[in-house]
Amino acid sequence: MTAALDIAIADKRHGERAILREVRLALQPGEIVSLVGASGCGKSTLLSIAAGLDTAYRGRVLLDGAEVHSPVDGIGLIFQEPRLFPWLTAAQNIAFGESIDLARVAALLDEVGLEGRGNALPHQLSGGQAQRVALARGLYRQPRVLLLDEPFSAVDAFTRMQLQDVLLKVAREHAVTVLLVTHDIDEALYLSERVLLLGEVVQEFSVPGGSGRRRGDLAGAAVKGAILDRLQALHAF
Repeated sequence: MTAALDIAIADKRHGERAILREVRLALQPGEIVSLVGASGCGKSTLLSIAAGLDTAYRGRVLLDGAEVHSPVDGIGLIFQEPRLFPWLTAAQNIAFGESIDLARVAALLDEVGLEGRGNALPHQLSGGQAQRVALARGLYRQPRVLLLDEPFSAVDAFTRMQLQDVLLKVAREHAVTVLLVTHDIDEALYLSERVLLLGEVVQEFSVPGGSGRRRGDLAGAAVKGAILDRLQALHAF
């Protein structure tokens, strides 16, 4: 089966400093994978490369077998902050850069739990609501792969759990492949089928039970312990 997203980075540098070296990972269609690692290990850089935003590296990115050289509609990217335009409504932010399909926007707002809020301006939304708009915007162009860079780190714990469940719901409904960067190991274990730890090499951890298991499920405790042990060995904390 052709991977939905296939990344092979031989070398990525900032000046003389090597940020990424010999990184290889592949995501299968419909899979949810989390990427964890110590701060500064290159997780966000890897997402920028996967999104086609950073081309100053040696290697290649394939989307359904086709090489990615620049941003494409098949790959959506959601940042840590919502990054909404304050003068545009929620609906206009979702469809930004495209002719607006009101029916599609309304459907996406409903899916992310913001039914009827299309005319709201960003300052009228809570932080969690703004991030739901950002998620809807990421889905508007019907991407096959969705990249998320710590998208829930700026909200409170309960809102974060709600947004995690929204992500699971829309990922299933849209059959989209997800690569999520997170520092929250519990979040990675709850959402993902696999957790990839980025260090000198990419280390893979399979999560028992697949994505979207019950919160507090102890099946992943051993995996969490192994990930934490490895992060400690990498001096992440």
